[in-house]
Amino acid sequence: MQGYCVKCRTKREMKNVKSVTTTNGKAATKGVCPALVSKAVIKSRLADVPAGKAFLCHDGRVMKNLEELGVALREMSEETFRYHVTADRNDFSKWVEDVIGDHELSAVLKNSSTRSQAGKLVADRR
Repeated sequence: MQGYCVKCRTKREMKNVKSVTTTNGKAATKGVCPALVSKAVIKSRLADVPAGKAFLCHDGRVMKNLEELGVALREMSEETFRYHVTADRNDFSKWVEDVIGDHELSAVLKNSSTRSQAGKLVADRR
């Protein structure tokens, strides 16, 4: 069922839709916006990934979470960034999608063309 999310300010397909009665006695429908992420999901995205899932960077860095990725993107050389981001692939976006599970961040990282832009996107997401 489509509904208007007051936080996103958009109409979306809602999850867990149920009928409710408002405090003034009127019938309404309530649901959960799929764009909103629970605190538990956010906490899991900020936690360290399992040892075998860490991002192994071309310059030797090992990144285990989004904070470390953000720092690495700000500090790495342009050559290292270009090794991981080409016209055909974006290793940072793929890792965020597959390992961290943040589909929204992955999508915007895929379109970032500079390391400073990618670093800012990751920092803003945390």
